[in-house]
Amino acid sequence: MFKKKKQAETEFFISIGAGLNQMPLIREARNLGYHVIGIDRNTSAPGFLGCDLKIQESIHDRKTIYQKLNEVLFTGEISGIMTRSYGTAIKTTAYLNEKFNISYLPLLQCDNFIDKKLMKEAFLAAGIPSAEMIKLPARNRIDKFPHLFPLISKPVTGHAKTGVILYKNPEELKKNWPSPTQKNKIIFEHFITGDEVIIAGLVHDGTFYLVDMTDKKTSDDVSFVDIMHVSPSRYFDRHKEFIEIGQNITTAFQLHSTPLIIEAIIGTDGKIRVIEAVPEFGGEFLCDIAIPARTGYNFISQAIRSMTGLRFKLPPLKKPKNAVVVQYITGHGGKLVSCSPEKPRNLKGVIFSRVFKGIGASIQAAQTNHDRIGVVITKGKTADAAIATAEKAVELFNIKIKD
Repeated sequence: MFKKKKQAETEFFISIGAGLNQMPLIREARNLGYHVIGIDRNTSAPGFLGCDLKIQESIHDRKTIYQKLNEVLFTGEISGIMTRSYGTAIKTTAYLNEKFNISYLPLLQCDNFIDKKLMKEAFLAAGIPSAEMIKLPARNRIDKFPHLFPLISKPVTGHAKTGVILYKNPEELKKNWPSPTQKNKIIFEHFITGDEVIIAGLVHDGTFYLVDMTDKKTSDDVSFVDIMHVSPSRYFDRHKEFIEIGQNITTAFQLHSTPLIIEAIIGTDGKIRVIEAVPEFGGEFLCDIAIPARTGYNFISQAIRSMTGLRFKLPPLKKPKNAVVVQYITGHGGKLVSCSPEKPRNLKGVIFSRVFKGIGASIQAAQTNHDRIGVVITKGKTADAAIATAEKAVELFNIKIKD
């Protein structure tokens, strides 16, 4: 379905949020010719610099945002509303798209994504393979269920690996046994040993299209902090299976036009199980930098095209002869006393780098994704070559932490 433009009418694109992460979305919308309205409660949000209009409002207050948008739209119409954030931002985006009759995802489905327990139940109902949720027995009987271990607990709502805990045996769990109120806020599931992959796709008119797959590496089995993504995935040749899973999620959650990021694990038995899925671009610099660098496909621009009715280009489902690596930098506890953020950019093969912490910042051993110090993204003819370049770049950062 292609959009029929109206004469003498301004077409607006709405960015829910105007922070640093929203800037690629705002930039691509402007490149497509849309007037951009940014919404953020922070008047100094950097994304506002790329917006034609700005609305200072919390993204939590969707009804007030709707009211204010109606006040400024006397000379135009809204073509699309998107966000690069998650949680409340997704609900606000869904609410506004419904109000302005734009296809996205049903507002009623948002909680099924945000609440991991509801998500698991939806996976089960739709026959989507996922790790089994566990209902814990009484604390004084847990020793009688050694077959449940290892198991993992996760907050019902949350992100960035905050609050994710692995328990290898009953003793470890008993030492950190959840209170009755805590039990309602966490889920337990079987821990599956295997290789993690990220499936990045776009849903267009209710059909899931695979854009790329990456292998994800984490710091350890204690904090599960993401430290590396490698594209293409070593499991790329199983893409038809992942496309089927993506379509099943699309159908189960009634998605229409949205990015869809799926985190899955391929167990030692070779079976694929979905960890979670989110109807957004995700973080980790995959959709805005890494995937376009490897595939040549402008993920964000095509997502906007899909929602707004512009001509949509299908992702090129082929395995190019290069690799891209996203390498994160972590450190031990202390204070950041030295860093050279510019040096890695001069190294051949480096396509992006950024330091998240300033000199003098407190650094701790990575417990969540928010504890990472920086990132470098590299490109090479092979994954090994791109990883080697990333390792050299990390050295060039010259990061020093004082205890």
